[in-house]
Amino acid sequence: MFHNASRNAAPNEPIIVDTPFGRLRGVRVGDLRCFKGVPYAAPPVGALRFRPPQPLPPWAGTREALGFAPVAPQPADPGFYPGDPDAMPRVPASEDCLYLNVWTPAAAGPHPVLVWLHGGSQIVGGTSRPVYDGAAFARAGITCVTVGHRLGLLGFLEGGRIFGERFRGSGNNALRDVVAALCWVRQAIAAFGGDPGRVTIGGESAGAKNVAALLAAPSATGLFHAAFSSSGGGDTIDALDDADAVAWRALALAGGDGQRLLTMPVADLIALQTQLRGEEVRRQPFRAVLDGAFLPETPQRLLPRQPVPLLIGTARDEMAAFFGSFQGGSAIAPQDWDGRQLTHLSASLMAEAEARALRVWPALPADTRRQRLLTAEEYEWPSIRLAEAHAAAGGPSWVYRNDRPLAAGPFAGLAPHVADLGLIWNQPGPYGTPTALGSSNMHDAVATFVRTGSAPWTQYDAERRATQVFGLGGSAQLQMDPSNDLRRIFDGLFHR
Repeated sequence: MFHNASRNAAPNEPIIVDTPFGRLRGVRVGDLRCFKGVPYAAPPVGALRFRPPQPLPPWAGTREALGFAPVAPQPADPGFYPGDPDAMPRVPASEDCLYLNVWTPAAAGPHPVLVWLHGGSQIVGGTSRPVYDGAAFARAGITCVTVGHRLGLLGFLEGGRIFGERFRGSGNNALRDVVAALCWVRQAIAAFGGDPGRVTIGGESAGAKNVAALLAAPSATGLFHAAFSSSGGGDTIDALDDADAVAWRALALAGGDGQRLLTMPVADLIALQTQLRGEEVRRQPFRAVLDGAFLPETPQRLLPRQPVPLLIGTARDEMAAFFGSFQGGSAIAPQDWDGRQLTHLSASLMAEAEARALRVWPALPADTRRQRLLTAEEYEWPSIRLAEAHAAAGGPSWVYRNDRPLAAGPFAGLAPHVADLGLIWNQPGPYGTPTALGSSNMHDAVATFVRTGSAPWTQYDAERRATQVFGLGGSAQLQMDPSNDLRRIFDGLFHR
């Protein structure tokens, strides 16, 4: 709990909180309290590389929680996020990266809790990105927690075959990190005024896909009570054989020496990871793994385990943010498509989807049609599938789409991937600010969902498929099944 001496702390003055693990010094900023760089597990360094997160040892004295901790090791330039100078972290990177941050109201709780998982294709990103400032959520009466975890090979290399059985399951270490953070929330968040019985997990892009995986993870059952997915879906999970194939290739790049992977300098490991991504059949080979233990099945099949309220949505023009970056800055022409960028469908199945899309959208120019199709394949259709499976399993679901176009910048007139982060967080975001883009109604909707477990529009079901569409100038319109044309394209193409 907060110390009595700190209850009346002046703005921008230090404030002390006692947690089950030790004392922390944060800062009071106006009507908020903020704690940054809070550890939630032991550092996964040395002999703990590629091992599950270990319990956080308590500390003596008072630990400073005034600045962001290091992010997970990652490439300096992943080759995407064009036109978004704030996408990459501005803090050092280290294997010692299992930290979180807390923004909480100064008013007495208990407050509902939002635990946020950042995006970045599972290879980049971190909690220090300016848009993830939790002040707006805290001012809305919510205790906001942003979580850092391992990325790339460190978080997703399946080591059972290449290192031995005690490393089996390491392909889900990034998700195990998040479960460790959720356990920390259950144990410690009350000390910050948060309610451990009202926890919503949320995430964007890769973070949203991790949210979906946690819906199917038995070890996460009971650790959260609602889920929010922005630009995610539940289909980005590898079979164990696929994860093993990536691991064998990583071992080959290390000269067949598993001990070298376990001990090489982290900069060399990231260089190897970059080489692996360049050679892999898929551009993004790091995913959650159906390992039979942490993840016994896909979210669609195991959703009855966690029929918690679900808020899920996408942006209208998701793939506009990536089209140029895939091929070094120029738009991908249909004849140049090689299938490596596909997340969910093989190149042959995508060819069938393209043929269907031509019949469904015959008037669209070829590049526009491809962008629309890829947006659906990567984000919109997987999200709809997850919403429908969740609703069918008895989980209350609410669906939205962000159609709000950007007013300026490289994607003016479009609603691309990550552009809605500023709207969700009510912060200056990629490519613009909430004020420039409209109003705070998307942030307000998310805050309402975190506080109540319900979004302020009609619940999604298989009959009406109600979808809240956020538009220009802060408008919002409830539409019934606005993505019906996608059923004609993807029916029978996605795995079950």
